[in-house]
Amino acid sequence: MNKATVKRNEKRIVILIVMLFISVLIYPIDKGYACSCSQPDPPKEALKGSSAVFSGKVIDTVDRNKNNVIQSSADPITILFDVDKSWKGVDQTQVIVYTERSSASCGYGFSLNEKYLVYAYEENGELRVNACSRTAPLSGAKEDIQALGKGQKPTEQVTLDLENIKGQEKTPSVNVTNNKQIYIALILLVLLVAVVIMRRHRKK
Repeated sequence: MNKATVKRNEKRIVILIVMLFISVLIYPIDKGYACSCSQPDPPKEALKGSSAVFSGKVIDTVDRNKNNVIQSSADPITILFDVDKSWKGVDQTQVIVYTERSSASCGYGFSLNEKYLVYAYEENGELRVNACSRTAPLSGAKEDIQALGKGQKPTEQVTLDLENIKGQEKTPSVNVTNNKQIYIALILLVLLVAVVIMRRHRKK
């Protein structure tokens, strides 16, 4: 193999490593499985198994990681509701729930200014909602409303501000998926540096 061929091969390797490095940084590596849900329980059983059940309107959302270069489908999304009626676990006129960014991690896709019937569970002191619950747009939850009966109007008037709450929240721990991306990027960077050093050594 002559020198010209060796140089061409080295250039190709460098270009390939650079492309892989960039792609690892840009494209998130999510978990290798999709969200899998079993058939949800009937309304009354779902009520018993939930920490909170209420109807309300989404009035604000916060994605704390929206500006991050590296993102995960499991990133938390914060949802603020104006509560209309409560069947369990909610006494205030506003409530905050959390869900994952994407349905790939069983996140529920709430839309701003839309009304929902929400079944939430408590985890680490927070109310969380996933796509496997009976949570649904209020317009499509007539069967549940009939089964649950009359809800109660919340009794405690509150006004919550997601921006202030966001500043007080603990910084979320780095996702394992994100760690993998960082490790892969570092390995590719080391390989790139090694190739450059080898080329310089050969020139000498």
